Amino acid sequence: MYFDVDELFTRLTPLKADSVLSLVQEQENFQAQVNLNTSPTLPEPLDVLNADLIIRSSDLVNFRVHNPVLVMASPFFRDLLSFPQSYESETADGLPVIQLSEDAELLNSLVSMLYPVGLVIPESYDKVLYLLAACQKYDMAHVQSLIRDEVSCGRFPAPVGTEAFRAYAIASGKGLIPEMENAARQTLDYPMTFETLGEGLRFFDGSVLRDLVRFRKGCRHNLVTELQSFLNFYAPAPSSIWVGCPEATAPSQWNLTLPAASVLPKWLCRVLSPINDLKSQVFTQPLTTPSNIRGKYLTALLNHGDCNFCLRVHVKGGLTFCAELESKLAQALEKVHTSLPLLSRYSEFNSLRYAAIVVNPRVQLT
Repeated sequence: MYFDVDELFTRLTPLKADSVLSLVQEQENFQAQVNLNTSPTLPEPLDVLNADLIIRSSDLVNFRVHNPVLVMASPFFRDLLSFPQSYESETADGLPVIQLSEDAELLNSLVSMLYPVGLVIPESYDKVLYLLAACQKYDMAHVQSLIRDEVSCGRFPAPVGTEAFRAYAIASGKGLIPEMENAARQTLDYPMTFETLGEGLRFFDGSVLRDLVRFRKGCRHNLVTELQSFLNFYAPAPSSIWVGCPEATAPSQWNLTLPAASVLPKWLCRVLSPINDLKSQVFTQPLTTPSNIRGKYLTALLNHGDCNFCLRVHVKGGLTFCAELESKLAQALEKVHTSLPLLSRYSEFNSLRYAAIVVNPRVQLT
């Protein structure tokens, strides 16, 4: 019987119920892929000379690699390969075989990052996340960092638009903390409704959806507080440059229950005080965030375009005002996190399963 990494984790690690279920589901998915074997076009694995080890994908594609290369990339495989008796029960072409639960497409990308060859780029951000999860699973910190750099540089796919909701759910399920945080912040630019969640809803379990709701409410509270601070019109507050607009002192039916409404331009007050919207429409409307505040500011100013005073203020200090507003809103969002409970949970999970292979390399698999 060949050595199966995921089965070893399941048998040896005293995990919590949800972690066990997750690993069992992964193993079932692996077995289903083996049984069905319906992939019409499996990738051609990298051809390396003098390979001394085979890693086999869930869809039965053999990748010939070098033991030292795998050891250098992964402390997990370094410890595993230091106990040959735990994986040498099956061979192919005279080489020992290690069975993994990742499919050939994913392993093809992963192996391409271990050698000085052209990177095999994942087709979607979902696949980038699964690739990052594999790196996390096998303690390939350097490769994981490389993938994140490729995403930042735009060479690997990144989430677009409402794909951020699905990306958040997948990253949460895989314990990818930076990707969770980034995706959660991207979702703030969109309403959180069934329409925007779309098919991505199937990636959410109850706790993940609840955590995103809690995150959104925390962001709303901090954004409201920061926007209200910009209604301070006393110098040297940033909004003091707008004092003097004729509209602010002209008789009008428009009324806002804020002292600033009688001093600051009314268009600016509307931008800075969407308090009711943020409280009652936290799910049905996008929040006011650093990524969209400048657009709202410019739209409101253009609709007020016949005021020479405000146009002059904008020319002199409008861009600086916007930059400071964006910075303060970004700082407000940085105080809210989605991942603190997950961070401790996955740290415990990874340390337990890592200890399983190191402490107990011998195991009878049936």
